[in-house]
Amino acid sequence: MKNKFLILLGVILLAGYLNLSARTAVFSLINDMFNQISLKPQEPGSMTTFPIGTVSVDGRVYGDPADRFSWLVPEMNIRSATPNPFKPDPESLANGKLKYNTYCQVCHSDSDLINAAGFAATKINDLGMIAPAVITLTPDFTDGYIYHKVKHGGAVMPTLGYATTDRDRWDIINYIRTLEKRDE
Repeated sequence: MKNKFLILLGVILLAGYLNLSARTAVFSLINDMFNQISLKPQEPGSMTTFPIGTVSVDGRVYGDPADRFSWLVPEMNIRSATPNPFKPDPESLANGKLKYNTYCQVCHSDSDLINAAGFAATKINDLGMIAPAVITLTPDFTDGYIYHKVKHGGAVMPTLGYATTDRDRWDIINYIRTLEKRDE
């Protein structure tokens, strides 16, 4: 009995070593999941663009690349801008501060201090980044503009729509508005 088991185990290991295709339940334990027939976007000739409306594994919804900035003009106008639906209560400000410190402060700072190049006085900007001191700009922007800027990013700024919820973005705006008042 012991010899039969060892022979069977040897056959299974040999099949795995030779990378035989998994045709039976016995060999399915040895199947290489990466090299199976599947869509691999990083390979030449495969899907190069994702269908509009699909969701990535990190939660990002793919939109139309040509429509990436359609939000910009309406959100610049105070009459057509999306209003902030959340009041700056203590819970909103605490969450906004946490998210701002996590995603924004490293580049934009939480003060209006600027370096010699005219950007926010942060270690990142001293190394060559070009992020402005956010509270020197935001008083001129609508809440809707800031919301979409955080969601979609910019030329250098990464998109944070995948990392933040709608509520998080509005809370960040509430916190930014308190920073503006602090430095008046």
